[in-house]
Amino acid sequence: MSKAHRKPTDPQEIVRRRIARIANEDEIKRLRKQGATVNLDRARQIVSAYRASAFHKLRETKTINTAQAAAAERLCSDWAIWKRLDGKPAPSEVRVMIRSGAPEIVTDRMIAAGDRVACVLAAVGPMDRDLLGCLVAQAIEEDQPLPWRDVVRRVTGVTQTVRQSQMIVAGLENLARAYAAGADRPASTRASVRGLVAL
Repeated sequence: MSKAHRKPTDPQEIVRRRIARIANEDEIKRLRKQGATVNLDRARQIVSAYRASAFHKLRETKTINTAQAAAAERLCSDWAIWKRLDGKPAPSEVRVMIRSGAPEIVTDRMIAAGDRVACVLAAVGPMDRDLLGCLVAQAIEEDQPLPWRDVVRRVTGVTQTVRQSQMIVAGLENLARAYAAGADRPASTRASVRGLVAL
């Protein structure tokens, strides 16, 4: 049988716990203010905190349908593989490429994923390509990503929240249609990912 939790009697311990509790509450407020989803345990200690991508938020609010959400997940997955951020170790078939004077380790898997990303984004049009590319890059590559509404504002110039969501929905609908049409399969001439590096 576990012991009952006793309140401390030492004044210094009471002050220390109070300071820790206040600091914890301040951290919860700070994370939520930055748009993070904060999961707490029974004692209101932070278990996890993450900032959901625009795609996750729009799926939660049922603003995007299943096909659009699946297209977003597929693009994010290929992007992570392409940038070698998918958490999987590099397989044995490694190539060393020299770009800008610095060697870069690239695998066939990364090249194939980069080709898929380039092909499908080329099929959705320039505005959707820029918007989706920036949203995915922020979600996958950045340690402290900008809030997704700021990304939409920067790329499109749209400031109204409803219109920002509509821009993403339209882009994801075009992406879902491009995937359905097989646009992510490179043609006989391999698509170049060089144009996406600027994203």
